[in-house]
Amino acid sequence: EFTEVLDQTQNAVAGLRRVLGVLDIPAGPPPPARPVALPPGRLDVDVADVTFSYRSRAGAGPNDDVVLEHVSVHIPAGQQVAMVGATGSGKTTLGRLIARMADPVVGEIRLGGIPLQLVDDAELRRRLVVVAQEPFLFDDSVLTNVRFARPSASRGEIERLVDELDVRDWVDGLPDGLDTRVGERGESLSAGERQLVALLRAGIADPDVLILDEATSSVDALTEVRTSRALAKLAAGRTTIAIAHRLSTAARADRVLVLEGGRLVEDGHHDALVAAQGTYARLYDAWLSATAA
Repeated sequence: EFTEVLDQTQNAVAGLRRVLGVLDIPAGPPPPARPVALPPGRLDVDVADVTFSYRSRAGAGPNDDVVLEHVSVHIPAGQQVAMVGATGSGKTTLGRLIARMADPVVGEIRLGGIPLQLVDDAELRRRLVVVAQEPFLFDDSVLTNVRFARPSASRGEIERLVDELDVRDWVDGLPDGLDTRVGERGESLSAGERQLVALLRAGIADPDVLILDEATSSVDALTEVRTSRALAKLAAGRTTIAIAHRLSTAARADRVLVLEGGRLVEDGHHDALVAAQGTYARLYDAWLSATAA
């Protein structure tokens, strides 16, 4: 009996150590001691020789589990960019770093010429908005979920945004329009419809930089058309970075960044990259074959 109690105690201590280890992980990057304001207007993005490793954040060596390695790219203000690559290429991680959900191990990312480490988090969240693959929706109306990004937004503003993003046909087709309840985590909506709500939410926030992590779930043709149309309207004039899982998005972008094994291997317009018959052309051919099947 004593041995059994000892085993249980040792297991409990081991479990407590793991819990304390998780609690010791910082919730996010540290705030700046002296924040620097971002410049007014649309913002460009500079990724300067960025390397990132998840294990390095925990104190391991700089070469352990490298996710991104020496990535450099300049995205002018107002440009619409698609980041593509196979699973594990680093495109989602790069999007997270640009949104400062983590800091690079090496190099830096600048927004409007200001290093992200110097930007106040509240200002960053006002100026840069991320539309996640699976946006968090709560059990309330479409209207309330959209207004979450800016609680002061009036119903009239949101109605006008519905028209601006050209999703009036979808909203009017809902049982109660903007007052339709979406269910817990948006369970009463399809994956594509949840992304439409997220795009409306991003639109009412009116950011200068938009990062879209496309939903990987398959959507019906009509919803995909609506989503693409709304994104095009929302992205107009904004610095937009789409983490593209459907290469139709990349084909419409001003510019395509191709990542492979944590490195930026190609950078150019869709047509030029297809003609170059490199990594992007192979990904695009594979995507065309999969969608035709």
